[in-house]
Amino acid sequence: MAAKQPSTHSATGILFGHFELNPGERTLKQADEIVPLGARAFDILVTLIDRAGQVVSKNELIAKVWPDVIVEEGSLRVHLSALRKALGDGQFGRKYITNVQGRGYSFVAPVTRQEIEDREKSLARDSNLPAALGGIVGRDDVVLQIRSRLGTERLITILGSGGIGKTTVALAVGHAVLTEFSDAVFFLDLSLLTSREQLVVAIASVVGFIAQPGDPEEALLEFLRSRRALLILDSCEHVVEQAAEIADRIYQCAPEFCLLATSREALQTPGERVFRLQPLDCPPEEPGQTADKVLSYPAVRLFMERVRARGIDLALGKDDARFVAEVCRRLDGIPLAIELAARWAAVFGVRDTATRLASHLDLQKLGRRTANRRHQTLRAALDWSYDLLSEIERAVLRSVAIFVGRFTLEAALAVACQEGTSRLSTADAVGCLVEKSLIEVRIDEQGASYRLLDITRSYALEKLVSSYEHSEVATRHANYSIELLEANSSAPGNTRLVKDYLGSVRAALEWSFGPSGSDKLSIRLAAAAGPLLLSMPLLAECRNWMERAIERISPACDLRHQMEIHASFALALMLIEGNSEKVRSAFYAALGFAERCDDAFQQLRLLSGLSMYFLHLADAAGAGDVASRGEAVAAKTGRRDDASIANCLLGTAHYLSGDQLLAQKYLEAALRDLPDEAPSIASQYMFAPRSQSLMCLTRSHWLVGNIDQAIRYAETTVAEADKSEHPITLISALGMMMSLYFWIDDLPQVERNLAKFEYISGKTFFGPYRAVAHGLKGLYLLRTDRTSEGMRYLREALKRLTVRRYKMLVSDFATELAICMAKQNHRAEALILIDEVIASYTEVNMVIHLPALFLTKALVFLQGETPDPKSAEEYLERSMALARKQSALPYELRAALQLAQIRIASDDAEGARDLIRPIYIRFSEGFETPDLIRAREILD
Repeated sequence: MAAKQPSTHSATGILFGHFELNPGERTLKQADEIVPLGARAFDILVTLIDRAGQVVSKNELIAKVWPDVIVEEGSLRVHLSALRKALGDGQFGRKYITNVQGRGYSFVAPVTRQEIEDREKSLARDSNLPAALGGIVGRDDVVLQIRSRLGTERLITILGSGGIGKTTVALAVGHAVLTEFSDAVFFLDLSLLTSREQLVVAIASVVGFIAQPGDPEEALLEFLRSRRALLILDSCEHVVEQAAEIADRIYQCAPEFCLLATSREALQTPGERVFRLQPLDCPPEEPGQTADKVLSYPAVRLFMERVRARGIDLALGKDDARFVAEVCRRLDGIPLAIELAARWAAVFGVRDTATRLASHLDLQKLGRRTANRRHQTLRAALDWSYDLLSEIERAVLRSVAIFVGRFTLEAALAVACQEGTSRLSTADAVGCLVEKSLIEVRIDEQGASYRLLDITRSYALEKLVSSYEHSEVATRHANYSIELLEANSSAPGNTRLVKDYLGSVRAALEWSFGPSGSDKLSIRLAAAAGPLLLSMPLLAECRNWMERAIERISPACDLRHQMEIHASFALALMLIEGNSEKVRSAFYAALGFAERCDDAFQQLRLLSGLSMYFLHLADAAGAGDVASRGEAVAAKTGRRDDASIANCLLGTAHYLSGDQLLAQKYLEAALRDLPDEAPSIASQYMFAPRSQSLMCLTRSHWLVGNIDQAIRYAETTVAEADKSEHPITLISALGMMMSLYFWIDDLPQVERNLAKFEYISGKTFFGPYRAVAHGLKGLYLLRTDRTSEGMRYLREALKRLTVRRYKMLVSDFATELAICMAKQNHRAEALILIDEVIASYTEVNMVIHLPALFLTKALVFLQGETPDPKSAEEYLERSMALARKQSALPYELRAALQLAQIRIASDDAEGARDLIRPIYIRFSEGFETPDLIRAREILD
């Protein structure tokens, strides 16, 4: 339908402040200069001025400006803000619009109305501009930008993929500038034209030029030479060369004539300025977004408007908001795709639509009956683009559809080059596909990378399958994936390139393990993918792929591939499920392959993983065996880096066995040579050796009474782990340091570390650490006098940790729980718990926890309705003796403080002082910590 034109040459003008408003022409001027204003903002201004001095409610404004659409109040605020900014409202004492609290808005400036004359039309006929299409949600700024640029740029091409809304935006711009061009705005759909001659005739027809004898093109150019107008050339891509030629001639010959083209490919003429139309912004993939937050994105607002236009009043709750956000993301913010998805939602609901989007091909079948044929369905839009491609461009598009997400030019060449096709011609085809808006390009400090929009990819993938090329391309893709991963194996995940490639790695794994793949490819690819999956860390995914690979391994498989698969499986399983025998077997299997390959680096890498396994298991004997093997490997290579790893393993083993002085010697030597850790080092060595050394050294200094040093090391440990950007390293450090902060009653540090620990464990699949988080929360609840809740958390934590065979912090949880039980007169149950923990530690020679456990057993005897001081004294003395043997000075002091309390209660204050004094004087620091303050009080 043609746009309605004014039928008279006069209209009413409105003056206020320094502005002149012409509602008929829909213009706002200041000093004869057009003030750019969006359509909604203009309608708000007219509505307020029509009732100047009165209060117009928010609902009235919304009903007037959005008569057929349900919108949120936030949309009104956005356009009012833009209007106030355009008017300079509030600047230099000017006030035009005021907000009447709780009632609405009012136009408060004086208003004068007068008759004004329309301009003479500059061309022979009125505009043929069709009615503006719907779906301009989120495009107001784009329309304003293009409208503003038309003041200085006479040939603009709106560039973008099919369905992105180029025609919609062009028509909106045309309507916005009607008065600026005195209604001489013309629209020409090029989709049915095939030649330059047809194009010339069509342009002449729409601008009202009657053909004269002679050259029709020259006659048209002469006609346009002195005229001012805007011509919209819609859908230039299929006649791009002809459209470029005639557009360039008009640009050169008619200095007042402007052209606005829409195309999937630039015209590439000297005067052309390209405006690349982007998809609508979509909500990011992040949990917990509110409905209001999701609705702030234009893609979602468009979806909701289109659903409501179908007569469905959809209230966007939290759950539905998540599904709508997913739909918009899956459709890459493409307006046409979102509109069609909204049609599905109006029939099947939002959740079902999100599920159906697993196959974009369903959406390709839906469309709009009244639209241009190429806009009626997604398939029609894609067919239109595909049919315009050369044979090599089609082949390359089909091939790169194998990629999920971003890919490089090198990757495209690896999968798309076929026999008889050169790399140069293939690269040229990629460039052409970018120019034709079928491939999206991103250029940054990493270089250029590419991706297909999901809808384009699903279409091209269907073409790939129907052309019987899928298996061949998938084989090339799997081989390229292996080469890329193996080339980055020294620093997996260290560059965005490899992480961007994750979707394609998954696709290659799915295909290689599927019916068309091969064992050889699948094993090699799984081995290459393991470190990447661990580094991200996608533990469950890593475990599943490695498990499938292990089922396919045969003795003929490459030893290194077998080693990597078993190693990745061991670490992923340990972090998900705990310290099972299955984990241990996988580690030793991988270690056996590394030894057969005589690969010292891999042996030390695997031994570091085993060291952490035994640390979690609190198995001093196992850690000692691992350390001895590591020392032998390092001695054989003679390399300093290998010696530092061996020192880390030896220091960890001595820490677990209770020889803290020797532990500190090796751990400090390790730290001297180990570099600050990059994000990838934890993946290379299973765990970060420097972080492990710092953790053990912190606890070792604490155990021997160097409490101030321990606190400083704890701060360094957490800071370096945080800097490593590796969640396994950080969560291990946080957990190991928490015991110290509980010991010295530093609750603010406990709260900070616990919040981080719970966050990381909650968003990952680290099974043992989730249980540890439960236990640490229980300890915190006890310290804040929420005993019942704290005990419940501790019981649950101990139950989970027992299943996962994680013992590192079990003594901390068991001791606190046992004391609470005893206070509630459940001494027998408390003693059973403590004796079980003592037995489990004694079995693996884990003696460093025994002083704390004997101390707890003594406290259990002191609690309840029938205290047993005699039994308590026996275990306090055992605790002190064992702590003294291990040089565990803080534990010796804490046991002595309890024994001193018993003696004070028996009126033996001097005996209490004699007990405390020789222990206290052995401390050289930490005097402001609770136990030392208490000891000083007894001595004073």
